[in-house]
Amino acid sequence: MLRWISKSGTFIQFAIYAILLLGLWIPAFVHPVLPVITPADGPLYSLLASWVLQYPAVSVAIALILVVVQSVVLFYLFQSNGFFGRSNFLPAIIVLLAYSWNGNFQAMHALLPAGIFIILALNSILNMYGRQAAYHQIFGAAFSLSIASLFYIPLTYFLLLLWFTLITYRVSSWREYAISIIGYILPFIYYISWLYWDDKLIMGLNQISGSIFRFTLPEPLSKVNLIWLTVSACIILIAMVAVLNIMGDKLISLRRRAWVLFNFSFIGLIVVLLTGWPMLSINYLFVIPASFFITGSLTLIKRPFWFEILAISYFLLFIGVRVYMVIQ
Repeated sequence: MLRWISKSGTFIQFAIYAILLLGLWIPAFVHPVLPVITPADGPLYSLLASWVLQYPAVSVAIALILVVVQSVVLFYLFQSNGFFGRSNFLPAIIVLLAYSWNGNFQAMHALLPAGIFIILALNSILNMYGRQAAYHQIFGAAFSLSIASLFYIPLTYFLLLLWFTLITYRVSSWREYAISIIGYILPFIYYISWLYWDDKLIMGLNQISGSIFRFTLPEPLSKVNLIWLTVSACIILIAMVAVLNIMGDKLISLRRRAWVLFNFSFIGLIVVLLTGWPMLSINYLFVIPASFFITGSLTLIKRPFWFEILAISYFLLFIGVRVYMVIQ
């Protein structure tokens, strides 16, 4: 069924997307929640959240716009890089579902605006391949990742994504690494200067260090959240292994670009381990690689019967989680 959806016409895919969007987000407008606030939120998100803190419906509306923008832009990103061979809107549908599993997060949260800049950085990173001197792309990727970190501070680790990609692309020149550092620290220079001007330098630096390094045991989760996150991790892992294996038969350009998504997942795992296991917030980091690997397991593999069964079971679990949360 899912393979049929991925190969169906654009109208059918957009219709499915629209139906899911309406069904999942109308309840969020009926019972809007306030923006999600966490200790790891960056200054840009704190400023944005303060503007809509008294208007829950506006918070939900902005969140929906950001989800739609991310899903559509990510669809075009995968299409432009030739991963799935045709107009396949399934990644956008997966992004929509992944951002809609928890009603308490169907409002503004830091990963939503940060995700826009992560996708911009990912676009620059994928376009770097094959260029002799991709200084513009490297600077743009580093700058976008830095802005994302100012929305959600633990994303600071994603500078490693750019460096791992340079290794994957076999770039050994020191200039690329130097440019990445310059592009990354530039927004932080402005932020630290503002902290100093506002006499909040020590407080701001303490917040950054406390959000980047927080070695604690995972906080207890409810059974339904634990089940959903555990199953999601298993599905992504299975799909990742399958897709990276099948990529061995593809063009070298596709193989190396696919490994960028693996690097993305690996850095996301580092963020989870080093920032205090903020599972309910940080799981949205894996939306981008999940959309890629799940779509790939359903479209790139010639006989994806078992993957379809897993994907359908995963979708049924999604429905069960949503119904349970509404009842509760």
